[in-house]
Amino acid sequence: MSIRADPPSTGTDHAPDRVAGRAAAWQFIKYGLVGASNTLITLATYSLCVKLLGVPYLIALLIGYALGGLNSYLLNRHWTFHAGHLSHSRAGTRFAVVQVVAILVNELLLYVLVHNSHVEKIAAQAILTVPVVVVTFFINRVWTFGGEGPVLPDQPPSR
Repeated sequence: MSIRADPPSTGTDHAPDRVAGRAAAWQFIKYGLVGASNTLITLATYSLCVKLLGVPYLIALLIGYALGGLNSYLLNRHWTFHAGHLSHSRAGTRFAVVQVVAILVNELLLYVLVHNSHVEKIAAQAILTVPVVVVTFFINRVWTFGGEGPVLPDQPPSR
């Protein structure tokens, strides 16, 4: 015979799960919007540097990542993850590590696509954007801006 400290669940109170689920979904939407702005800044800077300024494409990507990364850090820290309470030394350092690893992997894959697969330079970077964004979302959510518990920001706008 077991003794329960809590009354048995009726299975009808799923409100906390719904609220947490909605908050996480809204956070993902916000990350997507920040990611879209970051991607546009990175790709626009990369294209401008390559096509108009004649900057070598691998250097152009670094410049694009720097500008897009600054945008991404500031918006995600304050708006997406509400992690303004985290120190810049903690969140900024972790964000920088994620960005550097993402840049290195992106540079390697970009080089392979351009030189080995003969994909056009702009198209190659556009192809690589999706997997880089998806992977960095999960790393940033859990490690960069995550605290002791799950990162659950404000609620989505009510209908």
